[in-house]
Amino acid sequence: MGVLISNDAKLEQLLDTAEIEHIVHFVLEAEGVAREVEISLSFVDEEEMHGLNHQWRGIDKTTDVLSFECDSAFDEDIPLDEALELGDIILAPQVIARQAPEFGNSAQDECRLMLVHGMLHLLGYDHIEDDEAEAMEAREDELLRLLAAARGDDPASIEVGPITRHTHD
Repeated sequence: MGVLISNDAKLEQLLDTAEIEHIVHFVLEAEGVAREVEISLSFVDEEEMHGLNHQWRGIDKTTDVLSFECDSAFDEDIPLDEALELGDIILAPQVIARQAPEFGNSAQDECRLMLVHGMLHLLGYDHIEDDEAEAMEAREDELLRLLAAARGDDPASIEVGPITRHTHD
């Protein structure tokens, strides 16, 4: 698994590189992805995120996370010995840190949530329809609690849903 992390603006990442890589690996394993994948993760400032959200989603305001899926992790047409380019996750740490208290989270927990959210998008999850949102939120909740337990934190202390609160930006 390769995770290419970009932070050209030298923003506070909120999570260290080792934890980011752990979360990515953890989600891939939990979702049954057993093949080599590559993921690009970029930290951008609020202004750049605003522009990307407007360009790609037609929404003229900033957001916390964007995901752009490339190859499907479950595409049987791609030979197993080839690494898949799973996609790109873009995080806006300034937005994440600002909104965290509103949802009862630390900036780090909110960043973990946004990273898991982005990973699940790359793996085909969505939250456009209510039933899809419920399934995605349940999986995010489960993964975040498992990650908390692995860190030695109390899984019950994790504040999660609704994660897809930005469905109708």
